[in-house]
Order: sequence, then C-alpha cells, then structure tokens
Amino acid sequence: MISRFMNLSLQSKLMIFFIVIAMVPLIFLGVFTYQKSSEIVKEQVSEQVLEGLIQTNKSLSFFHKDIEQLSNYIYRNNIVQEVLKKSKTRSDLEKYEDNTEIKNLFDIVEGSKNWKLNIYIIGLNNDRYFTGDFLPNEYDQYFNNWGIFRKANEANGALIWDTHYTIRNVEPQEVVLSAGRLIKNTQTGQPLGFLIIDIPENTIAEIYQNSSNYSNQTFLLDEDGYVISSYPSKATVGLKLKHHALDDFLNNQRGYLKTIWKSKPYIAIYDTGEDTHYKLANFIPEGEIIQKSSLIGYITIILAVIGLIFVFWSAYLFAKTFTVPISRLIVLMKKVEKGDLTVKFHSLFRDEIGILGERFNQMIKRIQSLINESVEKQRLLQEAEIKTLRAQINPHFLYNTLETMSVIAKQKNVKIISDLAVALGDMMRYSIKKNQDLVVLKEDLTLLEHYLFIQHIRFQDKFNIRCNIKESSKELLIPPLLIQPIIENAITHGLEMKMGSGTLEINIYDLGENLYIDIKDDGIGMENNLLKLIQEHKAVSHIPTHTGIGLINVMKRIELYFGSEYGVKIESEVNRGTSVHIKLPVIREGSGKIDKDPIGR
Repeated sequence: MISRFMNLSLQSKLMIFFIVIAMVPLIFLGVFTYQKSSEIVKEQVSEQVLEGLIQTNKSLSFFHKDIEQLSNYIYRNNIVQEVLKKSKTRSDLEKYEDNTEIKNLFDIVEGSKNWKLNIYIIGLNNDRYFTGDFLPNEYDQYFNNWGIFRKANEANGALIWDTHYTIRNVEPQEVVLSAGRLIKNTQTGQPLGFLIIDIPENTIAEIYQNSSNYSNQTFLLDEDGYVISSYPSKATVGLKLKHHALDDFLNNQRGYLKTIWKSKPYIAIYDTGEDTHYKLANFIPEGEIIQKSSLIGYITIILAVIGLIFVFWSAYLFAKTFTVPISRLIVLMKKVEKGDLTVKFHSLFRDEIGILGERFNQMIKRIQSLINESVEKQRLLQEAEIKTLRAQINPHFLYNTLETMSVIAKQKNVKIISDLAVALGDMMRYSIKKNQDLVVLKEDLTLLEHYLFIQHIRFQDKFNIRCNIKESSKELLIPPLLIQPIIENAITHGLEMKMGSGTLEINIYDLGENLYIDIKDDGIGMENNLLKLIQEHKAVSHIPTHTGIGLINVMKRIELYFGSEYGVKIESEVNRGTSVHIKLPVIREGSGKIDKDPIGR
C-alpha cells in the first residue's frame, strides 16, 4: 500500500496528502463545532430554566409571606383572642356560638385564598377549631415538647416552619409542610393556644410544576436536603434526596451541572430561595436539549461537505502550481545531462521552487567553473610534468657528477665545495622524488635548509636569517615545495637588489584549525600596480624560472588544494620590504582531510 502510494506522481501524492490533511481537521472541527454548539445550547437552556427556577422561588417566597400574613391576621383577630381567653368549663351553647364565629372567620380566610390550606386553632382551654373534615390526633392530643409545638414554644409567638419527614414512604403524603406559632394574649402576653397551618403537597406543586417545558423531574428541598414536594414523581416526598448532586445543591446558591439520573445523562439545575432558603432542583434529560441543536448538526455537515469540495479544488490547484515548475526543471536537467550548459531556469516568485531554480542556475555556473578549473588543472599538471621531465634529464649523470665534485673537493680539502655539492644533490633528489600530494612540514624545512645554505654561500653576509618555528607545527602536512619558492622570491627580487645587508624572517605556527607561515624581508619591496597584478595572478613575467615553481604557482596550488578560504596574502611597500602570509588548514597524518588528488588525477 505504501509502496503504491510512493510510486504515484508527485501531483497525485500532493493532492492525496492535502486532502487527507484537510479532512482530519475538518472532521475534528465539525465534531468540535457540534459538541461546542450542543454545550452552548445546554448552557442557554440551563440558564433559561435557572431563570424560571428563580422566578418560581420568588413565587414560593410570596407564598411564604402570604402564609405569614394569614397567620398574623388570625393571631391578632379579636374573635380568636376572645374565644381562647374563655374558660374551658363554659356552657355548650357558648362553645357552639364560639365555634360558629371561628367557622365564619375560616370561611372569610379561605374565600380570599386560591390555595388549599388546612387551618387548626388549638386552644389551651381545650377548644379545637379546624377547616378540614377532621382533626388529626397529633393536634388533638398534642405534646408541648413534640415537633411543631416545641418549635412554636421556642419561637415565643413568631411563625415557624416544619417539614414533614418520613423514614419510608409507604403511601403518598398529603401534608408536607406546616406553619405554626404560639397564640399569645395580645395584651398580657400569656399563651392562649397554637395556630397550625398545614400545606398539602399539591398546593406547593401547583406553584412550580409548570415552570419547565421539558419532561423533567423537579424537587423542592428544605435546608437539610429533605424533599418537601416533587413533580411528577411523588415517590421521594418526605425522604432525604439520595443523589450525589445533593452536596452541590446544599453548598451553593444556584447553578447547574451534568449528572446521571436513572442511569441516563441529565442536567441538574438548582436555585435557593432568598427568603425561604428552600432548594428548587430541576433534572432535565440531556437528550431533549441536544435535540434542539440537531439543526446545528445538519448545518455543520453541509459546511463540512462544502469545505471538502473546496479543499479538493484547492489541493488540485496547489499541486498543479507546485509541480509545473518542477516539471520544467526536470526538462532542463535532462538537457544538462545531454551536455547543454546554456539552459537557465526562470521563476516569477521567490518561493522555495524559485530558490531551487536559482540554485540550479548556480549549479550550472559552478559546473562550468569546475570544468574551467579542471582545464586549468590539466594545464598546470602538464607544465609540472614538463618541468619534472626537464629536471629528470639524466638524473644519474647529475648525481654522479655532484658526488664526483664532492669527492674531489674533499681530496683537495675544499670543504665548502663538498658541502655545496651535497646540498644541491639533496635538493634535486627531493624535488624529483617528492610526488606526494602532502608532505610533513619538517621534510620541506630540510629542503629549505639546503637552499638557504647554498644562498648563504653565494651571498655571504648579504642577509641575515631569523627562524621561529613552533615544534608542534613541524609534524603537520603541507603541499611539497611550498615554502622554498617564496623564500627564493624574497631573496632574488627583494634582498639581492637591496643596497647593503638585509634580514629574512620566517615564522611558522599553528593556531586553532589553521597553520600560518609568515615570510618577511626588508628588501626593496614592490610597486602597488605590480602587487595588484601578482594578487590577480597576472604577473607571469615575474615567475622565477630556475626552481620550476614560482610565487603565483604557489598561490594557485593552495587555492586548488584547499579552496578560496585559504591562500596567500601579500603586503609590500617600496624600499620597506615585503611580507607574505600563508594560511593553510591544520592537517595531520591519518586525518583524512585531503582524500583526493587536488589537480584531478
């Protein structure tokens, strides 16, 4: 599979690559967009439902206040006060009349309210008045230290609220919340009895059951997490809500969170009443909310398809734009393979392909330059071979002649002639036999010693020699016959023509990755125009002929060996002298830095 793909054309591979690259983020973007939009919808719905819960809690708060106002009205009603002050031993007729008056009061109260309430007045004089069909036994035979009566006594006349708890809900609870207060004589403050207002669960449920358009489950909780009322399911009324989100409900004022209800994902939205401190919690199925974002999903799919079409078209256009200039470059390369070096790549842009085309043009120029260099190398090689052949004319005859001269000089006790013959013989033997690309510096220095000895005999006290050669540099490699031509040039064209004696200074040292050879004389120097011609390799008339290798030849050899980074720098001033600075790379035996013949053999 991979092999087949790699064998496709570049245009096809680019199209496939960019389509795949574009599809992956598009798919992720589509999924992300849908999920994000779903989250936004969930958040918006949660905010809307939360706003509804806030309004519902305000209604519950109003309901609370209305119950409080109702209890105040009954508490301070003159009829109630007078009836509860009466003796429990009064006549039955009087009790009947009192009962009638309280019933009329209840009728007035119930007529002014839309809510169904059960009102009980429990007198300390054993009077019992109520609005329902019967009086619960726990109110008839009440205990002062039990439940709502204990709380009412502790409140000392203030209204208190009591939630009806249960351990297990065997049958639906009708009354879930009660308000109660101790009725006291408004003049003396003496207790007269209790006012109990029972609130049925249906009365509370009517306040909040229509607060949402979803098939949700709503709970009204007290401060301890017990269910006061719920809708539509009433199974948990009176019980403590068993759900892991309860801690969030109890510890926070309002909010919403994702949760699980009946093994399905739900969103729980809750709010706390400012006055009642009741918790109103709404569980809404997440699926119903997501259905509202289905339109966004369809739009996302349509946009993804449109995006894929655009990506396909863009990939084709890009691949075409990218491969056409490459195809042109391949055509030009084939022409170069056939030997046509006049081709040139033209690009309108400075992008990578344009730069590649420029590099191609530079490569063609470099090839042409290398061809020219190769021709020059061949010419230098031929010259060197011719000069070598000249130098090798009957070498045995020359060696034998020099040895004969040395023997005769010794016999005649002319030591200087013997030394000259030996030195000249060693020089000829070194120049003829040294055909290596690189030699150890100390070998070339031995040749230089012979040469300077001969020149010293020739010129006597014409010049002094100062040598400063670093010991570690003597083991480095250099091209053979590199220093002697520079010394010869300094003596012949500088010191020999100077009036009086002069000084020749030779400094050789290595520093870092470079080897430096500095040769300085205080001879007659040279004119600027001549110096410029030498630096441009044009002063051919000044090349010495008696050594076979001149100054310019050395300069060219260094450039051919090591490149333009290395070479010869010449400084000269008329009547002040000349300084030649040679820079070479540090090469040690076995380093492998020069792995081919520099002149292309």
